[in-house]
Amino acid sequence: LGYGDDARVQRASQWLTQVQNGDGGWLCPYWSAHVRDTHSCMYGTIAALEAFAALPYDRRPPAMERAIARGAEFLLMHHLYRADHHDMATISPDWLALRFPWFYGYDILRGLWVLNQLGYFVSEEPRMADALGVLAGKMTPLGLWPLEKAPEGRMWASLERKGAPSKWITLKALWVMANTLD
Repeated sequence: LGYGDDARVQRASQWLTQVQNGDGGWLCPYWSAHVRDTHSCMYGTIAALEAFAALPYDRRPPAMERAIARGAEFLLMHHLYRADHHDMATISPDWLALRFPWFYGYDILRGLWVLNQLGYFVSEEPRMADALGVLAGKMTPLGLWPLEKAPEGRMWASLERKGAPSKWITLKALWVMANTLD
């Protein structure tokens, strides 16, 4: 948005690289549920990677590029929704539900979108294929994707009707389906 040179943005980006967890992801320490966690969370990780994806490639210092690679590996080792330490079982069925807006949670579409924004493609990274297959399976016969989760009661008004085709999810899903395979 034109604030890449703002000292506050640069400090925030530098801070994100410094608070990255040892496993490559990020925690959500401001939620009391994660205070004692040592294994990163998907939501904390996707939020940090989303921030980095907003910065142009040529404006990312080497430390940020390393943080991006480690964060992407954290998502990829989980195939975007599976538990690497529990026989690759689905971590949370909630992450398979497509949601809008993205500010309040994690789902596979958000993971695919951000990884693609950072330059990861299924053709080069097969660990994305499983999540892409789940996404493709949610497309309706009309070529649309439904809103499956919404922040009910958290906003003044609903942006779209839960269970109905979603313009926003369809837009993102079509973009991911077209660009993730490159």
